[in-house]
Amino acid sequence: MVLTSKRSSMIRFSFKRFLRRYCNYKKLISFLLLIILGQYFYPYFSNNDADSLPPLYSTQNLSTDSQHPFYEGCVDTKEYIEDKSYRKMNATFVMLTRNEELRDVLYTMNSIESHFNQWFQYPYVFLNDVPFTEEFQNKTKEMTKAKVEFGLINELDWNFPPYVKESPLFKEAMYDQGDRGIMYGPMESYHKMCRFYSGMFYKHPLMKQYEWYWRIEPDVDFYCDISYDPFLEMHIAGKKYGFTILIPEIYWSVPNLFRYTQSFIQKNVGMKLGSVWKLLTYNLNIMKTDDEEIKDWVHLDKDLDPKLREKIMLDLYKEGKLKGTGHEEEALDIAINKAQSKKPLFEDKFNNEEYNLCHFWSNFEIAKISVFDNDIYNAYFKYLEENEGFWKERWGDAPVHSLGLALTLDFEDLHYFRDIGYRHSILKHCPKNSIMQSNKDFPYQENDVKYRRKGLSSLYDKGTDYGIGCRCKCPRSFIDVEDAAYPCMDIWFELAHEMHFETNFDGEYHPSIDVKERENKIRSQILAEL
Repeated sequence: MVLTSKRSSMIRFSFKRFLRRYCNYKKLISFLLLIILGQYFYPYFSNNDADSLPPLYSTQNLSTDSQHPFYEGCVDTKEYIEDKSYRKMNATFVMLTRNEELRDVLYTMNSIESHFNQWFQYPYVFLNDVPFTEEFQNKTKEMTKAKVEFGLINELDWNFPPYVKESPLFKEAMYDQGDRGIMYGPMESYHKMCRFYSGMFYKHPLMKQYEWYWRIEPDVDFYCDISYDPFLEMHIAGKKYGFTILIPEIYWSVPNLFRYTQSFIQKNVGMKLGSVWKLLTYNLNIMKTDDEEIKDWVHLDKDLDPKLREKIMLDLYKEGKLKGTGHEEEALDIAINKAQSKKPLFEDKFNNEEYNLCHFWSNFEIAKISVFDNDIYNAYFKYLEENEGFWKERWGDAPVHSLGLALTLDFEDLHYFRDIGYRHSILKHCPKNSIMQSNKDFPYQENDVKYRRKGLSSLYDKGTDYGIGCRCKCPRSFIDVEDAAYPCMDIWFELAHEMHFETNFDGEYHPSIDVKERENKIRSQILAEL
């Protein structure tokens, strides 16, 4: 593992403060570059003690019994499909797009058809708030042999209610978010898109006929061949939600989302959270103690021993046990510093928990529609809608999906499609090819002549011992977001390898550190030193 649980807990709050302070639209470019380059978030790109640093995630085999690629490298797709046990799932691609994005839509279709769908021929559902043009419909149909459907989003699902749109507060909110530099904050269409994907898309009549969906976007690259059926493999493995990228959200786009999420939980007494909650939140109540001062001052394991030492030194000073030991001055310094110090303030602490801003980048999702279309998630979306955060703030569908999923799903329900190479915008994930996979063993065989590969397009990256990809061709110079998305990927792999400091979770966090026991141990050590 690159980071241990202890190391993650030591620096996680400085990261959150960084996002709160610096992440606005004016500094967006710098922020994204920091994610890509990892200069701030990920200490392993620095030159300090380089020889002693563990390897990057992308250069390791990090599979576990519960979290691993369905296949490492390629399979014989023809043989896979012709196997008697294979069955095509009730699934579709879905894309929310506009007529003017046709060129980017065709680019995405070319990539997904070439790398996957020319063999499996899953249908497409395109959604728009205005009718698709004949040109859009004809050209998208020409890209695939699969069924293509075009849906119109009704006015109520796409637009905010009239009482919102006509309110002076609505225009003021748009203007204020733009003035404060919140990414996409002043764009009404972006707010509509986030709201629609947060709680409307899976209710569209064209989507209601399917059990599974794969969300795609205009202008997307797939870097590796997907020689198996992800829908079927998720079904067999009992998985419900799959992703390729896990990153932190920009703080000022969702400052009150977690507040309202906690409020929803409190209003639904008896709700048992899924263990995905551990992936997205920090527990700030880790200690069993009746000492109110310790409760107020300490929220991290790393801070407990120093604070207990201070407490014990002051107790020993009062008891007169430090006289003639040379430690009296240390105790006096502790007393002065304590008098001058302020209790730590956690602005985003609710119910002794804090959102760590991690979320599944929802522009790629492979999931069962039922993970959203259920009583709990529908009620959650309705509650968020009633509290108007989709326009008063810039709540994205990605953090809403992620926190909403954590209300019901367990960690074992998730699947990290680590073997699928993917790019959207400037963020990229691309695995190393499996050394088990070679062109000789599993040569590319097009199912449609338009996707025939010649010349450079038929050359793939060299396989490695730790590789998992199938016929991947990664960009020549890039840093995998897997290596830069601190702290989210650290927490993911800690949970996958059962190294996370919250080892037990039955729907709520419980204090795990016995402070009295720790205090007695430190007191004995100090007395032995005197």
